[in-house]
Amino acid sequence: MSEASSDNCSGGAGTGDGGGYQRWDRHLQSPEANANQEIWRTYFGGLYRANIYLENEKFVNWTGKETLQKQYLAEVRFLRAYFHYYLTQVFGEIPIIDHPLAPGEIPARSSAEDLYKFIIEDLKYCALNGLSAPYGQMEAANWARATKWAAEALLARIYLFYSGYYNDATIGDFTIDSARYYIDDVINNSGHDLVPEFASLWKVPSISELGDLSQYAGEVNPEVVWSIRFESTGNPSQWLQRMIGPRHTNIDPYGQGWGAIPVLPTLWNKYNNEDKRKTATILSWDDEGIVYNYVAQQQAQYTGYNAKKYDIVSIGGQTEVSDWQKDCSEDFIIIRFADVLLMGAELHLLTGDNSGAVSYFNRVRTRAFGNDSHNLSSVTIDDIMNERQLELACEGLRYWDILRSCKGDFSKLVSILTYVDESDGGDFSQTA
Repeated sequence: MSEASSDNCSGGAGTGDGGGYQRWDRHLQSPEANANQEIWRTYFGGLYRANIYLENEKFVNWTGKETLQKQYLAEVRFLRAYFHYYLTQVFGEIPIIDHPLAPGEIPARSSAEDLYKFIIEDLKYCALNGLSAPYGQMEAANWARATKWAAEALLARIYLFYSGYYNDATIGDFTIDSARYYIDDVINNSGHDLVPEFASLWKVPSISELGDLSQYAGEVNPEVVWSIRFESTGNPSQWLQRMIGPRHTNIDPYGQGWGAIPVLPTLWNKYNNEDKRKTATILSWDDEGIVYNYVAQQQAQYTGYNAKKYDIVSIGGQTEVSDWQKDCSEDFIIIRFADVLLMGAELHLLTGDNSGAVSYFNRVRTRAFGNDSHNLSSVTIDDIMNERQLELACEGLRYWDILRSCKGDFSKLVSILTYVDESDGGDFSQTA
């Protein structure tokens, strides 16, 4: 939904699906009263479970296992912070939920400052007490747990969103220097790093750009700071994978989906042709010489472009998974080291360290082009925001970057999010 809301993608899906994704694209209210019910129920349910644990962990005998007790507390408080942050991005200033609510208990909304201060304290606890082994030294069984490094990266992301969206430079005693301290710790001490090839981070780009699936970096790789893990079969919760593929069409290596978030031509055209991220991120039907009968497949808002990241692999005209509606083939990356570097560049630039900003920025840029010929000698905020769009496209971050870039003046959204293409009725409203 955040990609459909951004300037990266249309809503898409099917012409007979009721138009919900197209409404998201236009920021219109969906007619169903429960349109956002799953988000509300899932994440408030997560808050409930986190608070149940925090209320009852004192009944466990932790004698001799005090370190483990702190680790579990750190992980639960990280998740509680993440759930609060996700909900407040979607719904605005929600109540702070710091205990299991009794039946009928409806707390009042919290102020943004109080809510974010609460989130930050949970994350600071995880940064202090969470697993801190650098990548490469962490036990395999602990992969994707909430670590010190994930908490520190999320602290920086939350600060940048809050300070931009609310146009307020401080959250209690948490300042830009605090955020810079935490992001530098991740960059310098976590052991996380960029993988050599951008396309290798996802299965389909590994095949389309690098030749075959053996080039896939895997779900466990140094660039993944924190991901949501999925069982491989029978788990319909990885909605992105089932939604984004070409609608009802397997064309190797592009596995079928429901046709959500077709990419806009403006994003395709924004990439330099020498930028390897362009074709690793976006499927251009014409440029790859593939014929897709979007009318027969009832594809809404056909743009000529589809997202590649997280698409399900098709091999021999069949999806890699046995049931593309339910089975998952990839974890979903929430925090990637490239994002960490670009947050670091932004925080260093905002605190007057242009050389540090350039260093972090160009690490991302060098991988994108395979050399340093497109590196910059100085950077601006616009450079960093543009690079974030190109690097992180179709990963669910762009819309929140747009909101925070407004610095509280949301009249800017009209020019940023208005898309007009006269060849398609003005806004990819209907193409079948």
